[in-house]
Amino acid sequence: MKISGSILQRVLLSVGAALLMFTPLRVAGQFPAAPGTGPGLAETIEAIDSARVTTRILYVTAHPDDESGAALTYLARGLHADVALLSLTRGEGGQNDLGPEQAPQLGLIRTQELLAATRGYGVKLYFTRAKDFGFSKTPEETEKVWGDQVLEDMVRVIRSFRPNVVINGWGGVHGGHGHHQAAGLLTPRAVQLAADPAFRLQGAASEQQDLAPWGDRKPVLVLDLDRSEKPQGYFLPLDDISPLYGKSWREIGLDGFANHRTQGITGFLGSPFLRRPIALKREDGGELDPAVLAQPLGALDEDYEVGNMGVDPLMRAVSTAVATAREADLRLDWKAAADSLVVAGKKIDEVPRPSVSSQTPAPVVSLARSLQRKREKIDRALALVAGVRLEASADRSEIVVGETFSVRVDARHREGIVGDFGKPSLLLPAEWSVTKEEPEAGGTSRSTISAAKNPQGTGRVSDAALPEPPPLVTATQEAVINGYTFTVSSPVTSVHATSTRADRMTPRIVPAYMLAVEPKQAIEIVAKPRRPFEVLLHVHSYATQPGQVRIGLTVPKGWRTGAAVALKFDGAGDRYARVTVTPPLKLAAGKYKISAYAERAADRSRNTKTEKFTTSLEPLPTLPTQLWSEPAQCMVHAFAVIVPQNLRVGYINAESERVPDALKMLGIHVEQLDAPALNFGDLSKYNTIVVGVRAYELRPELAGANQRLLDYVSKGGTLVVQYQREFAWDKFKYAPYPALISPPAPPAKAGEPPPTLRPLPRITDENSLVKFLKPPDPLLNRPNKITQDDFKGWVQERGLYFWTQFDSKYTPLLAMNDPGEPELNGGLVYTRYGKGTYIYTGLAFFRQLPEGVPGAYRLFVNLLGASRAK
Repeated sequence: MKISGSILQRVLLSVGAALLMFTPLRVAGQFPAAPGTGPGLAETIEAIDSARVTTRILYVTAHPDDESGAALTYLARGLHADVALLSLTRGEGGQNDLGPEQAPQLGLIRTQELLAATRGYGVKLYFTRAKDFGFSKTPEETEKVWGDQVLEDMVRVIRSFRPNVVINGWGGVHGGHGHHQAAGLLTPRAVQLAADPAFRLQGAASEQQDLAPWGDRKPVLVLDLDRSEKPQGYFLPLDDISPLYGKSWREIGLDGFANHRTQGITGFLGSPFLRRPIALKREDGGELDPAVLAQPLGALDEDYEVGNMGVDPLMRAVSTAVATAREADLRLDWKAAADSLVVAGKKIDEVPRPSVSSQTPAPVVSLARSLQRKREKIDRALALVAGVRLEASADRSEIVVGETFSVRVDARHREGIVGDFGKPSLLLPAEWSVTKEEPEAGGTSRSTISAAKNPQGTGRVSDAALPEPPPLVTATQEAVINGYTFTVSSPVTSVHATSTRADRMTPRIVPAYMLAVEPKQAIEIVAKPRRPFEVLLHVHSYATQPGQVRIGLTVPKGWRTGAAVALKFDGAGDRYARVTVTPPLKLAAGKYKISAYAERAADRSRNTKTEKFTTSLEPLPTLPTQLWSEPAQCMVHAFAVIVPQNLRVGYINAESERVPDALKMLGIHVEQLDAPALNFGDLSKYNTIVVGVRAYELRPELAGANQRLLDYVSKGGTLVVQYQREFAWDKFKYAPYPALISPPAPPAKAGEPPPTLRPLPRITDENSLVKFLKPPDPLLNRPNKITQDDFKGWVQERGLYFWTQFDSKYTPLLAMNDPGEPELNGGLVYTRYGKGTYIYTGLAFFRQLPEGVPGAYRLFVNLLGASRAK
């Protein structure tokens, strides 16, 4: 693939500013390579076959894990179409079965999971900037939250990828998740707008050529994907066996789909839903010709020419040469295969390639783009056949601006392939330079690079569509075989190894010093006397040169802090310090921010100015190769709450919730209960036992210990059960008296259609009005008086998986509803059982407590003290 240096440099610099604030520093290779993604024979045959297919297909869905991996795999690996998946969100509003990450951190992990899945499917990946704000009940609410931006982003992807076919993953769906419904409604609108010349998109002048209308000359075919129990349309042969991999397209797709581990997908891989037939049908009601899914080489420019195009003689010659290459490849005759691909490439080059500018006529631009795509496919296949490969490794993955690092490039090609293989070169960001080159044995070279300036922050609007920013540095090599010139490229990576794993990561820009603050969150109870507390500061130097910094804290007005501490570094390494913080004697309720800093004095000998570092970079617990960037600070939440003395809580955690840590900040003694403690431990020592969200689903030992928990309640304990999912609750009898989340629908009457499925009971409006059904009840009054103010400031939702049918022995305390829906009263329900109290709550305490919502703390403390409140 031959691309001008200026374009490549522009791409390398395109790290969008939107990705820089509170966003992760990306790495590649944190998942093992998916089957079918290496440089082997199967992949080489795939690349050759793809060079004979011109169809481009865009599949649109709402979240990671919405996609049909089977359909994508068949289209990309079976039909050899150029396929891309557009997920409107990154899934940050979902749950996390693996660790404590929520919100944007979870969105990062789910992005990487989907990226790993798409490698297995063999497709490209794009996103929009739509926010996954949790479950939505209507498309109207979703579109209101998303705004016009999501539609603009969809149009941008369509105009840049330029699909012939768009598959609407949620087309025709008019129930369930509002995000799904909105995706189904927005997709055809985006296709229409992409074809409208009057619909202009923001972007730099250099981007406008890629944002020209698409579908105005030849309409884009929109297909709905039917995954219902009785699908209609053209059935995809998903259970046919791949001749290259020996597995069905569905099996290969499920291998990739299994990467959605935070969503617990591996537990559902045997679901009948994933084994259903899948059909495609035209949204306009016409009959679908399956041939449109894999159009062969025909016209010189199939995108612009209309009517009965026929096969251009030059394209016929290209197709014949590529087919000959395939036959030679299957014989492992690499030289013959390479010779045939060279013939195909030279045929493409017979058409003059004009330089494209804003003044170039549309037909010429379209022809140039079409020929470029064909040539890129041939070049990719040729590189695999010839075994032309670059291994480019940096000596470290964290790069500090102003320092140098080295890159070792090893260029290889298959034995027996004769050609002129040029010296590899490095494509660098602006103002970076190679200061030294050293040849090594075997044709390997080592270069020292000066990272003179931070290239981030100069990105394009379209960069938000990428799953991760482009690599900082890329190695390229020009190769000439039989007079045909092509270019191979490879991102520069760095291997990060520990005693248990090794990860290949792309280098990233980091500050010279980063800070981690402990604690990140604290609670001050306003009625208690103020006491000083210590903040632990962990400072890591990424700088390889010796240095000294002063670290300290910036505190709110009226607060006091200890003096800044001087720390010396001999180079990269870690240092620690403790700084005391004293709140004012009179502290009003509110949020208070304590910010940490590391200040490096100016150094004339190194031509550096005084610089202050205030960023925290820490690995995500679930995906430690990912560094999460955010301000280094401790947020102090001050509010009124009465906590019973000597309260002892046992916690049955299942999703690595942060609720236990939140309770500890109140001074409550919390112990995590493992399987031995549940089955054999002394439960009577706890005033209250809390069952974490989805624990009956994710803690297999809990069902067997359930009777012990009920016995604990009957003897005087309090059991607080947080939300459970209906399939893990309704068919069992975990509660002391009957209670269901989703009761079965009544049977259909004769001659009437079956009743529609009932929506799951949840309140998605976090500002929904809360009605107090039993205002005098002790749980709403002791030790904290609960009022309407306690339901202010909640985030994402009120709650989910409420009980909808329960025995009269239970007492519901609250009622609430989403707009236009009936009230639900099963969000906080309790009963006296023996001498103790059994409580079920679907209220989203697991979201509210880590966010420091005062009212959620007060209400949860009341639940913990239920037996004392009798």
